[in-house]
Amino acid sequence: MKNIYLMALFFLLGNNALCVHSQETPDEVIEIINKVNGYWQTNHSNKVRAFWDDAVYHTGNMEAYLLTGNPEYLEYSRGWAEYNQWKGAKSDDKASWKFVYGESDDFVLFGDWQICFQTYADLYMLKPEFFKIARAREVMEYQMGTSKEDYWFWVDALYMVMPVMTKMYKVTGNSFYLEKLYQYFAYADSIMYDKEAGLYYRDQKYLYPAHRTSGGKKDFWARGDGWALAALTKVLKEIPVDHRYSNIYKERFCKLAESVSECQQQEGYWTRSMLDPAFAPGPETSGTALFAYGLMYGVNSGLLEKDKYHPVIEKAWKYLSNVALQANGKVGYIQPIGEKAIPGQVVNANSTFNFGVGAFLLAACERVKYLEKQQGDRKLWTDVLYKMAAPVLSNISEGTLQKNMQLELSPTWDGRDKRVSYMECFGRLMAGLAPWLSLPDDDTPEGKQRKQLREWALKGYANAVDPASPDYLLWNENFQTLVDAAYVAESFLRGYEALWMPLDSVTKQRYIREFTGLRRINPLYTNWLLFTATIETFLKKAGGQPDYYRIDSTLRKIEEWYVGDGWYSDGPSFAFDYYNSFAIQPMFFECLEVLTDGGRKRKGWANCDYERTVRRMQRYGTILEHLISPEGTFPVFGRSVTYRTGALQPLALLAWKELLPEELSTGQVRSALTAVIGKMFGDGRNFNENGYLTLGFNGKQPYTANVYTNNGSLYMATLVFLPLGLPADHPFWTAPAESWTSKKAWEGEEFPKDHTYYEKNAMHYE
Repeated sequence: MKNIYLMALFFLLGNNALCVHSQETPDEVIEIINKVNGYWQTNHSNKVRAFWDDAVYHTGNMEAYLLTGNPEYLEYSRGWAEYNQWKGAKSDDKASWKFVYGESDDFVLFGDWQICFQTYADLYMLKPEFFKIARAREVMEYQMGTSKEDYWFWVDALYMVMPVMTKMYKVTGNSFYLEKLYQYFAYADSIMYDKEAGLYYRDQKYLYPAHRTSGGKKDFWARGDGWALAALTKVLKEIPVDHRYSNIYKERFCKLAESVSECQQQEGYWTRSMLDPAFAPGPETSGTALFAYGLMYGVNSGLLEKDKYHPVIEKAWKYLSNVALQANGKVGYIQPIGEKAIPGQVVNANSTFNFGVGAFLLAACERVKYLEKQQGDRKLWTDVLYKMAAPVLSNISEGTLQKNMQLELSPTWDGRDKRVSYMECFGRLMAGLAPWLSLPDDDTPEGKQRKQLREWALKGYANAVDPASPDYLLWNENFQTLVDAAYVAESFLRGYEALWMPLDSVTKQRYIREFTGLRRINPLYTNWLLFTATIETFLKKAGGQPDYYRIDSTLRKIEEWYVGDGWYSDGPSFAFDYYNSFAIQPMFFECLEVLTDGGRKRKGWANCDYERTVRRMQRYGTILEHLISPEGTFPVFGRSVTYRTGALQPLALLAWKELLPEELSTGQVRSALTAVIGKMFGDGRNFNENGYLTLGFNGKQPYTANVYTNNGSLYMATLVFLPLGLPADHPFWTAPAESWTSKKAWEGEEFPKDHTYYEKNAMHYE
């Protein structure tokens, strides 16, 4: 069976990839990042000075950490910062501080000693501790207190220090950093920028016509212009979008990107002298990587037209990944430290340097984001969901799930029959998967994924209730069965036509018998009441004989447990956790949806009003949207946090049912949920060796599990994927991406203020 699963994965996803695609996948680029960084860190100590060349490497390493979450990368940069005492040049005698070129400790104001502050600020933002930025503040604020404006007299300084200014603004809130940033940039621009060519000279020594190439042309050094484009990229990533100088940086970025692109060689690289390739011919990696980084960001951010720049980007990345990158992870063809294109200088596959590796990492990290953006949000969702579902469904379709599933139990497991894990895994997975599988077949790659999963699921449903099957689930021997039978029932409610109706009559009767038999279990006086109600509601829809008392008493009790502002209590006592997400809100709503035909009849079923229930869930969904951080994380609190993205189920359900409140647009909800999915599942850390979810919240963290938790429980994470039940051409998927509430708030944009929801004014948020 394992071979069948692997063959299916190969057919649908490609080897080591999430999908068959002519270009590499984001996961494959992450593999490149790990290969390059692994090689560098294995072969180079982090006990080195904080001068520009090593500091450039660390700007790339921090990007790699923020993308992958690899703790070794974080520790490498943190160890480097500690070794350097969180300083650049270390002199404490301000009277001796210099800003011209120099490598000793008194050149504190020289930009090549200030770039280290970028990494220190990044480390501070991960864990705010004042000592990390104390020296940066001392140096930069002393510098800003002087009347000088000519600190950046060579183009490298733009990359070395411009991002320092935006990062220090972010961590301090001191707008003076942005004022001085513009002042210093304007000076540098005035002495090095050539308006005709749209490029930067390295410094005033290279101004035309006093300096020319051997061919009589203007001499623009690739790495120098790479520093400029990368500097503008970093500034635009962090400066408030409505800042009075932001458009100036955007205009210079776009013009520079256009000029740079015109100089690319057919092989994808840029020669060291950009307008005279014959002056210093052959490939060079550092400049090429910096250009690729900036151009991909430009497309990702919408500043550059994809159609125009995509060919440039693809050629550049092909060179970087196929020529510059060596088989062992070394990055070659990096011009040594210098300031110009040097005729006759040998640059080959063994030419590797710290700053060039840092530039390569910047480009590779942006490449991941570029590929994800080009694939589209829906592609990310379907690939992740397929990756979750395929090992489970391929096995249960063959009756081999209980044989092959790599089971993980809580270290504090309470001793219940571990076979409950398989029902948890199957039921919860199908509850999240059902809407997607309900879409009609088509010949797209997504359609093929969906068709394969549905075929496996239908066979799995049959095996789950067949006493002769090795995968007959634990229906009769454990009270936990009630919980996950409810998720099976919920999957039928969510995919009635596609998943219930095609089942043969014997299988249907077996389900009705198993569901009816669960009435022997008295539910806990908590959200468990809804498990009985969900099962009985399904029986009503399927033409069985429901126990209306179980439905009515549950609905009345849940209504009684409403505490206000969109929240229900989980039993008589309120608990601040995500059980409103995992069960209460969705199941209460879906029971009423079936019983009232979506509010069209019997609005007063058990004194519960369908429209009121929707409004409460809308308020709760709004709160969930507000909880999603600009980085795509959400707060970790309460029990069962191992259910991961299941915490966002009501927001996903509202989107799928087209019931989002007015204050939440489809574009912002999709963007917010995509950010979370990418953050949590983009690097594969939440899967074990056999492709099943692993115990933890974001990675293998077994001690986050409760006594009842196994890795089958974790498939509640699929409940965030409900909007995949909307077709690809639905506005949820086609609407332009938008910033969500916290992203707007933290980036200085206007955002709507929040209001409490009052039941007495049920039609409005006040």
